[in-house]
Amino acid sequence: MSRPIRRTASLTLALAGAVSLAGCADAEPGRTPDRDHTRPVVISVSANSPEQLILGEIYLQTLQAQEREVILDLESETEERTRLERLREGDADLVIGCTGMYLSNLDPLRAVDLSAEIEAGDVEDPADTTYREYLGALSGGFTSPDPSSAQGCADIVAREQMPDLPQSIVPTYNRELFDREEQKAITDVTRFLTTDEIATLIEDAREKSSASSVVEAWLPS
Repeated sequence: MSRPIRRTASLTLALAGAVSLAGCADAEPGRTPDRDHTRPVVISVSANSPEQLILGEIYLQTLQAQEREVILDLESETEERTRLERLREGDADLVIGCTGMYLSNLDPLRAVDLSAEIEAGDVEDPADTTYREYLGALSGGFTSPDPSSAQGCADIVAREQMPDLPQSIVPTYNRELFDREEQKAITDVTRFLTTDEIATLIEDAREKSSASSVVEAWLPS
């Protein structure tokens, strides 16, 4: 069972090949009284995936820059639920995954059909179509911004033998959770991600044993 971990400036977690995470944020004074816009945000990531740890750190620091309090929930390797199931069941507020993986979770038959259509050359824009199909299958109350160009989730796609689809990295969250500025920050940083930069961040985090410092240096000031 996973255990929420409140991030503090003095806490460093060495995980997944010496990738470590640190940091915390206080709630913004004077923020709108809407409870969803003030309560801590729980970001759920796999503790065994360097890619997930880096992405979790990116969105954590992005929200910290908006003065939002964040809790990072590290899921153990025994977790059987999908990321979207954790989100729907209220154990997470934001999860990070990939469009093809999400579509396979939500509508596996459509994922198989779309993969065949793409292979046959019948889809003009496979990445955008996969994203639109995923959004159409997503439960009401949840949303994702436009996905990044970065491709990810290779480990889980291979392990679950999912159909061959674009795997554009994208966060998914409760649509009522963030105010306008926070949503814009999430959208902007998602657009900024690339496959090569994520790979470089993972390697740098391994070398420095700190995802936090590597991501902090990478994010725009």
